[in-house]
Amino acid sequence: MRKKSLAAIAVLAGGLCLAATAAAESPGYRERVKAASYEDVSENLKDAIIKRGFVIDYVGQLNAMLERTAADTGTVTSGGNKSPYKNAQYMQFCPAKLTHEAVNASPMAIANCPIAIFVYELAYEPGKVHVGYRMPVESPSKRVNEVNVRLAKVLQEITEEATK
Repeated sequence: MRKKSLAAIAVLAGGLCLAATAAAESPGYRERVKAASYEDVSENLKDAIIKRGFVIDYVGQLNAMLERTAADTGTVTSGGNKSPYKNAQYMQFCPAKLTHEAVNASPMAIANCPIAIFVYELAYEPGKVHVGYRMPVESPSKRVNEVNVRLAKVLQEITEEATK
C-alpha cells in the first residue's frame, strides 16, 4: 500500500510540475530572472535596447508612483508596505522598422506601440531582478503576425542580454 501511495504522490507531483510549466508559458508576457544588483541589470537592459538602435522614449518609475499614491488610494501590501517592490520601472521604446511594417499591414497594429520592457526587484527578494515584456498582440493579419514573431524575438534577445 505504501508503494502505491508513493507512486501516486510522484505522479501527482509530476503532473503539478507540468501544469506549473505550462501556466508559466501561457500568460501574455515573458520574464527572466537574474541574481544581481538592480542597478546593474537595469543598466544592462538600457544598453541592450540602445545598442540595437532603439531610442528609449520614457522610463516609467512604477515603484515611485506606487509609493507616492498609496496613501491617496488606501492601497498597501498585506505586509503594510506602500509597494511590493524595492525597485520597479519600465522602459518604453518603438522599433521603428518593425512598427512601420506592422502598421502598413494593418493600422490596428498600433496596439503593440510603444513597446515596454519592465525590470523590478521585490522588497522581500532583494538581489533577485526580474526583466520581462508583454507579448505582441495577435492580429487577424498574417503580415502583422509575421512582424510580431520578429518583434518577440527582439524582445527575447534584449531580456536575455540584460540578464546574462
